[in-house]
Amino acid sequence: MGHHGLSCQKGAGRFSRHAALNDNIRRSLATVNVPSLLEPTGIARDDGKRPDGMTLILWKMGRVVTMATQKAEETYKSIDQLYAGKSVFVTGGTGFLGKVFLEKLLYSCPNIDKIYVLMREKNKWDTTERIKQMLDLPMFQRLKRERPDDLKKIIAIPGNVTSPNLGISEENKIVLIKKVSHVFHFAANIKFNEPLRVAVNDNVEGTRRVLNLCHLMKNIEVFVYVSTAFSNTDQKVLEEVVYPPPASVEDVIRLTEQDDLNEEQSNKLLCGRPNTYTFAKALAEAVVNEEHGNIPTIIVRPSIVSASINDPLMGWVDNWFGATALMATIAKGVNRILISKSSNVVDLIPVDYVSNLTVVAGAKCNKSKEVIVYNCCTSAANPLTMGELSVLITEDSIKNNFSEIMKPSLMYTQYEWLLKIITLFMQTIPAFVADCWLRLAGKPPRFMKMQTRISLVRDTLQYFTSRSWEMKCDRTRALFASLSVTDRLEFPFDPTNITWSKYIPIYFMGIRKFMYKQD
Repeated sequence: MGHHGLSCQKGAGRFSRHAALNDNIRRSLATVNVPSLLEPTGIARDDGKRPDGMTLILWKMGRVVTMATQKAEETYKSIDQLYAGKSVFVTGGTGFLGKVFLEKLLYSCPNIDKIYVLMREKNKWDTTERIKQMLDLPMFQRLKRERPDDLKKIIAIPGNVTSPNLGISEENKIVLIKKVSHVFHFAANIKFNEPLRVAVNDNVEGTRRVLNLCHLMKNIEVFVYVSTAFSNTDQKVLEEVVYPPPASVEDVIRLTEQDDLNEEQSNKLLCGRPNTYTFAKALAEAVVNEEHGNIPTIIVRPSIVSASINDPLMGWVDNWFGATALMATIAKGVNRILISKSSNVVDLIPVDYVSNLTVVAGAKCNKSKEVIVYNCCTSAANPLTMGELSVLITEDSIKNNFSEIMKPSLMYTQYEWLLKIITLFMQTIPAFVADCWLRLAGKPPRFMKMQTRISLVRDTLQYFTSRSWEMKCDRTRALFASLSVTDRLEFPFDPTNITWSKYIPIYFMGIRKFMYKQD
């Protein structure tokens, strides 16, 4: 490229070639872990030049900076290339996030060899039948349409993270040990209030069982553990680091093995965590940090996983977990008050952003002995407040005639007594009246039952709606910036690229289409 420095006398960012130059320079710097800054367009410069988005690194006016970016361009490997010929092992691949991850990995990395999925038999269906049913979902249609043979790369491995040695047969174990290079552990019991014994066995001991298998793998390159950003709710500002566990892992396991462990004792063990799920996930992070050994290891911490923006389908959502049920009841006009503040930040993250980050992190993992943490969150980089969310929900509900009893609205309070009064007059009584009308019309009542479910959802999520956290994602954004333009377009996960006024309508389109089955 010759001598064409950042302080170019001829162009100063005026010509189109500078955009390509900037991207080459930025990626060259990223490959050697040198930070770079994209100076805003039109900012003043002492030498009178217009930077127009020039990528800057330490420089002195008049000194020519030369960089051999061509070499970096030639040595850069795309995410698809990094997975070419590799085989991966996935737990939790039948969950909401796990399915999106499988589809994305298979669709965007067509040269991958095999994807082994740990899968338990369920409702008398064997794993072959479960795979078939999963692949019949709308989210796999583009693969079926464009590359149906690639679906054969998904191979079910019968087993369960709750069983000793994952319940994997010796024959399958030999295959995994010989072939697998990347392990992605999504599997978790996500019920908030499971007995502590169950939560610890599923989420802590289950993670240890997967990690033990990784230590046997001959070609292991990376272990990726998908945790939750709410594993450390005691931190008002969540950094991308591994925090000390809330209690000794071994002490907790020993106590849960006692037959006489009661609910009061379990609650004391939680050490201020809101439920057994977040407590167990914090312990699991400690297990990963302490027992990964020489295996390059990554922890991905998503916040509230919500409907997709783009992949595999716009607005894809297939369950009522997370914020989906609460948001739907607000839009329906049947939930009108929360223990919260309008200024509280709601940390939603689209499922495809979490999936994309996980795919990229697994591919780009270095050989660091330290556990690398990526927070997949929006509250620090692109915050959405409860008040802003409420407005967007109401607007979309009215536009699409989604409400059932009254026009949707949402109030906030810090007082339980006021919550009960408002609920009685604005939810329970209207629901009772609506059910009376249904009975008179010869139809079965349903609104009072709905109110019971609403109260359960609201109570379960109250700890989270009543608080606000700032979850940093600087390392996640730096990883995204290190990608080529092509890979950034294929695997978007920078939270600053989310436009909430566009995303929330997509979310509700998905709720109507995939959950309510409306056209």
